[in-house]
Amino acid sequence: MNQKFFKLPQERQDLIRNSAMVEFGAGSFKKTSADSIAKRAGVSKALLFHYFKDKRELYLYLFQFALDVCIRQYMVKTYDFEERDFFLALEKGQEVKMEMVRRYPGLFRFVMRAYYERDSILSPKLRKGLNSLLESTSKDFLKRMDVHKFKDGVDPWEVIRLLTLAAEGMMARTGACTAEEIETLFLEYQKYAQMLRQNLYKEEYL
Repeated sequence: MNQKFFKLPQERQDLIRNSAMVEFGAGSFKKTSADSIAKRAGVSKALLFHYFKDKRELYLYLFQFALDVCIRQYMVKTYDFEERDFFLALEKGQEVKMEMVRRYPGLFRFVMRAYYERDSILSPKLRKGLNSLLESTSKDFLKRMDVHKFKDGVDPWEVIRLLTLAAEGMMARTGACTAEEIETLFLEYQKYAQMLRQNLYKEEYL
């Protein structure tokens, strides 16, 4: 890709990235047109292809950007690693994700569509990178948690899986949501997490 892209003002870079993630997240790679991305970003298709050789290069750049810049760096900088309560920690993590969605509205929807889409152009290496990131993140998370608060027989891994699926489903609906809509999603997530907390924690920890 053309390194001149990174010389653009940060707001301009974000606009182009956001526009592309929203468009790619709304449809398949094949059906998403460069024209629609350029139109949403307020640039010409010629200028878009001045920064990125073609649609494929833009797509792969966005996926790597989502993993390296947004998910790894952003979450490491903002996540509260001192919290030991399972549900409070997950809630704070969700707050971080929602903040990411406010800055990059199409981020999670794009990543999920790219990963699960049949026509995706992601290489096995990129898919493996995402899987490894998710697995290591979950393992590190559980190591820090006070899992003794759960009732006997409750598997924390299954709780993580359930809440992750719920969060992914809500994130997938974001698209280009307003701040108010994002806040509504977060409150919905809090409600589900609180329901699980009431039913899965030992009484003395409620």
